[in-house]
Amino acid sequence: MTRIIVAAGIIGIVLIALSGIKPSQSAASTSEPSEQLNFSDDGDEYKQQIMYELKDILEKIEGVGECEVMVSVESTAEYVYAENVERSADVDSGGSNERYENEIVIIENNGGRQALVKKMIRPRVGGVVVVCGGGGDIVVKERVIKAVSAALNLPYGRICVEGKK
Repeated sequence: MTRIIVAAGIIGIVLIALSGIKPSQSAASTSEPSEQLNFSDDGDEYKQQIMYELKDILEKIEGVGECEVMVSVESTAEYVYAENVERSADVDSGGSNERYENEIVIIENNGGRQALVKKMIRPRVGGVVVVCGGGGDIVVKERVIKAVSAALNLPYGRICVEGKK
C-alpha cells in the first residue's frame, strides 16, 4: 500500500514538472530570450534600466525638473533551474528509508546544451537617491518619495531626495 502511494506521488511530481516545462519552452520561443537572460552578474543592466525609467517618470512630475537617479541593489540575479525530482521510500521492519534524487533538466539549444531556466529572480533594490531641481521643496520631495516607493515597493526610509545645487 505504501509503495502504491509513493509511486502515485512520484508520478504526480513528474507530471507537474513536465507541465511546468512545456509553457516555459513555448514562452521562451515566443519572447525575446535577451529580455530575461542577459543580466550581468552584478545587476548593472537591471540597475541602468530602473534608473532610466525612474528618471523618465520623475521628470514628468510637476515641480521636479531635471533629475539624476542612483539605485543600489542588494544582490545579483538568481536563476532557478527546472529539476526532475525522484523520491523513493523503503519501509521494512527496522524502519523507513527515504531517498531523494534531483536532476537538473538539460535542453539542446542552437547545437549546445544548457540548463532549463524555470525562472529568474531579479536583484533586489536596496535604496534610491534622487537629486532634482525641485528637491528642496517639501511637497515635491514627498511626491518623488511616493512615486519611487510605489514604483519599486520600497519603504520611505530607503529613498533619499535632495535638491540640485
